[in-house]
Amino acid sequence: MDQKPITVVVDILEDRVNDLKDYLGKIGIDIKKSQDIQFSTLKTLHYCCFIIIEDDQPPPGGAKAAPVLVFEANIDGKQKDFIADLIKQYPAFVHQVYSCCAGYSADGQKPADDRLAAFLLANDRGANAFYIGYPGQSRDILEYQVNLRSTIESYIDANRDTLIKLPPAEIKKNIIGHVSSTVPNYANTKPVKPSLLVSIGRKLAPYVPWVIAAVLLSVLVIAFFLLDDIGVMLILGSIAAFVVVLLCHEIADKQDGRVQWDHTYLRDLQDIENRQPQNHLSSIIYVKPGKFRLFTLKFVLAFIAVVAKLFATEGNLSGIVTIHFARWVILPGKQPNERTRLLFFSNYDGSWENYLGEFIDHAAVGLTAVWSNTESNERAYGRPAGFPNTRLLGAVFDENKKWTSIFPAGARDEQRFKTFARNSQRPESIWYCAYPDLSIKNVGNNLKIHEGLFGDTDVSAWLNRL
Repeated sequence: MDQKPITVVVDILEDRVNDLKDYLGKIGIDIKKSQDIQFSTLKTLHYCCFIIIEDDQPPPGGAKAAPVLVFEANIDGKQKDFIADLIKQYPAFVHQVYSCCAGYSADGQKPADDRLAAFLLANDRGANAFYIGYPGQSRDILEYQVNLRSTIESYIDANRDTLIKLPPAEIKKNIIGHVSSTVPNYANTKPVKPSLLVSIGRKLAPYVPWVIAAVLLSVLVIAFFLLDDIGVMLILGSIAAFVVVLLCHEIADKQDGRVQWDHTYLRDLQDIENRQPQNHLSSIIYVKPGKFRLFTLKFVLAFIAVVAKLFATEGNLSGIVTIHFARWVILPGKQPNERTRLLFFSNYDGSWENYLGEFIDHAAVGLTAVWSNTESNERAYGRPAGFPNTRLLGAVFDENKKWTSIFPAGARDEQRFKTFARNSQRPESIWYCAYPDLSIKNVGNNLKIHEGLFGDTDVSAWLNRL
């Protein structure tokens, strides 16, 4: 079953912002004990969050945006089916939340379920780029694989003295015999096979840079033979013009030289982190002014979407092995001079420091390519705002830091980038995780155990996973 993103974005009525904050905040304090909603009963839901975004101090020259409510969810199956299930199970909760929002209903009364579903779906922004740690792994199958592994480990523990005398192949045979007789519906619950396209992508994943280079070279060669000299010159000229314009924008960018934290704001963020082995990051940032920056950002996100769909399908996004789900959403302004914003949501394992460290160590070019097209409001909370200086979206940098004035580090400027990242974060009112103790490495390992029961594999290596 495919996993899909939901990103419902609606304006909040000015006089209902505090009401909504209070209502969601009370639920978010301890969602397991909430009388209004139990997210665990929504069986296709992996993660979700509700976050209120207020634009108290718009950037210079920008119009103030209305406060908005964002509902972010990672689900199995179709969006319309999940929305229908949410409304069916918790109509009072949905009404209480969205009656605070513009466009909900003319008289403030709860509309019919189909109209309410249509309202939510009409405001679903989806994602410009969406990453899934292990595509096809539904919540049901994840829970099944946890139970399967537990059953196998319990059997091994109870029969260790007997099993240790057997060769690996016999141990596996005994395990299969045990689980087939004790695990419900074992024979019919086989691991999900990846599509042909994903299978090919996984084999090519270690060679992604070479694949990209080969594709670009092929396009140029084909263009050379199919187009006349003028056509080829136009293509090469367009590429050169893009590079020149990009460099001009990057050189003109202003960076706040300070590396400074707002400690009160930092404590507010840290208060909602590390409550469990997994964490959630919500980043809201302005796209830099002008059509060029927006075009560049859309192009970069389209590229990330392709990589995430084809190559990054085994719990590894450019060397980052802690992300369950992540998305990037471009949110256009609704009125003249209202700035476009970039929303980023990520559900990840471990601490914020380790997570950002992984990004910097393994995916600094991707980080820079995205966020060098953005800026925060320099006046907001009195915090510095500049993204670290960049050249060619981070593709060119001085690793030895001897020529940083010419080849700046982008996201590799660690402290300045972490400050920028923290300043873009916003605390969510509610965050739900269906499996807080299951890391993305656990997900991958459990999948391999499941696959090993139904296929030929290195038996000793398979047993070592248990």
